[in-house]
Amino acid sequence: MRFIRSTASALFLAASLVGTSAWALKSVDQQFLTEAFDHSMEQLAIGELATRQGKSDQVKKMGAQIVTDETAALKKLSKVAEKNGLTLPKAPPAQDMATVSRLTKLEGKQFDDAFLAQVRARDNHALTAFQQESKNGKNDDLKTYASEELPVIRGQLDQLKSGVTNVQPKPAPKAQPPRGTTNKQPSR
Repeated sequence: MRFIRSTASALFLAASLVGTSAWALKSVDQQFLTEAFDHSMEQLAIGELATRQGKSDQVKKMGAQIVTDETAALKKLSKVAEKNGLTLPKAPPAQDMATVSRLTKLEGKQFDDAFLAQVRARDNHALTAFQQESKNGKNDDLKTYASEELPVIRGQLDQLKSGVTNVQPKPAPKAQPPRGTTNKQPSR
């Protein structure tokens, strides 16, 4: 599967950290680290798709914002991993990439609807995971990372609720009569 440039860059960055020696993480922290990486990689890939394949301007804008948000999140997560000698996955799970592959085959409103549904599902799942890590995590850096990313996830969910949920393509402008004419019906 062809990766988009920034996705490939993020994978390269993540793969470069795999060789570092990992210290013993509590299982909840290791699970969160993997989930956070998977979430960001999938969201980044589908955000990039939305900028190219989205039918509505709102979906394209949301895709661009997700790319910005998830690129920043991956950089932060990589720094946390590097600082703590943690190991990031080599690549996102195959099921996430299958979702991306499925979305690449869609067009128009069908793509927009599937994109929005996927963002909503992944962000709702991430919200729960990030809340749990921010409260119950044992690694202070991961707890801080989770706490800092919660507003970003909530912002994406709020954006979905406040106007992107019923995305419609822009209607074609109504034809206007030529200047100097009226639409009045002649009187009898």
